[in-house]
Amino acid sequence: MQPEIVAVTGEVTFSNVAELNRRLDAALSGESRDLVVDLSDVSFIDSSGLSALLTASKQARERGGAVALVLAGAEPPSIFRFRGVDRLLALYPSREAALAGFAA
Repeated sequence: MQPEIVAVTGEVTFSNVAELNRRLDAALSGESRDLVVDLSDVSFIDSSGLSALLTASKQARERGGAVALVLAGAEPPSIFRFRGVDRLLALYPSREAALAGFAA
């Protein structure tokens, strides 16, 4: 089964993270256990967005799945490195690479 894909754009902050949580919950409530979150068009993400991603990852793991993040650029945003998220979640440079990671 193909992973669900959630594409996110713009800024992810405390003021709009409820929408991201809703979209992640909806994606994980389907039949797929795996989720690709495409953040390549996100210009800024704060700690509330990071928390939403970690919660989604935990939910996916509880179902026997995983979450992969697609990030633009060679280096993940500093908030990911500072919090160690780059070691907790699978980070990919493109949606295709993330999907290939699940296929492997």
